[in-house]
Amino acid sequence: MKIILLYNPTAGTEDFDLAEVIGSLERQGAKVIAQNTKEDGFEEVLKLNYDLVVIAGGDGTVEKILLELHDSKIPISLLPSGNANNIAGSLGIAGFYPDTVKNFKKGNFLPLSVGTFQTEGEKGRFIEGVGWGLFTALLQQIERGKREEAPDGDKVDFGSKHLRKLPEELSAQEYDIKIDGKDYSGHYLWIEVMNTRQLGPQLVLAPEADHGDDYLDVMLVREDQEKELRDFLKAHEKDAVESPFEVIKAKKIEVKTHLPFHVDDSVVVHQSLYEGIPKVKIKLQKHQLTLLNTNPNSSKKK
Repeated sequence: MKIILLYNPTAGTEDFDLAEVIGSLERQGAKVIAQNTKEDGFEEVLKLNYDLVVIAGGDGTVEKILLELHDSKIPISLLPSGNANNIAGSLGIAGFYPDTVKNFKKGNFLPLSVGTFQTEGEKGRFIEGVGWGLFTALLQQIERGKREEAPDGDKVDFGSKHLRKLPEELSAQEYDIKIDGKDYSGHYLWIEVMNTRQLGPQLVLAPEADHGDDYLDVMLVREDQEKELRDFLKAHEKDAVESPFEVIKAKKIEVKTHLPFHVDDSVVVHQSLYEGIPKVKIKLQKHQLTLLNTNPNSSKKK
């Protein structure tokens, strides 16, 4: 069995023990090629023949590799070693690598859908979610230097702390929204189209999201729900509470607005040369990725 191990050596709060992971996989009978994702051209290693890709890192590393492999049929194993680990957490993946080869041979796999978005000037894919309002505003402020960047090892607490302050600084905006053809237009403080259960500083926004079904989960926070939003963010600082807001299962979402939006942890700004109100179309791609289930207490298969 041939394994490509893609690892981010700087993810999380502790040093990544590369030798221990490689040694464990080799003791299981695998041949391992390790590649640092911080190195230029690291993607070239994916042109080799292999049976499994192991991704060791935080959400940023995992998203980058999963999107690189968006049309791959080769199984992928996640070894979460970041701060939030939203993707692995949403999937219930424990990152227990000593049974990697055994789980692979048993066919203990999980499906993962990949989202797509398209505007008049840009298109792409996402793993966690696409959204407007609160979380986008936080990412914008960090980009502009209005919020200091999170200190190493404290990204979850940092995000929770600064998100709690944002309702005081934001006003609701008007959006033209259609969800599977039904009109949901109105004034909203926060809109998230979720592919996973959680994003950002471990915010559980779509508690019932199924990473393997044919639906995205749309959370809408109305203008008159500011108090509920404040209460949720305050409670989240102390505990991993679930969002109290309505979540709508959907296959196709269209949002018309000039406002910027986030795709996973990046901000997208509409091209100013486009005449009219820009529209963002969001759905799932047909092909699902295959993930190795490393949770020793689960046996759900694709």
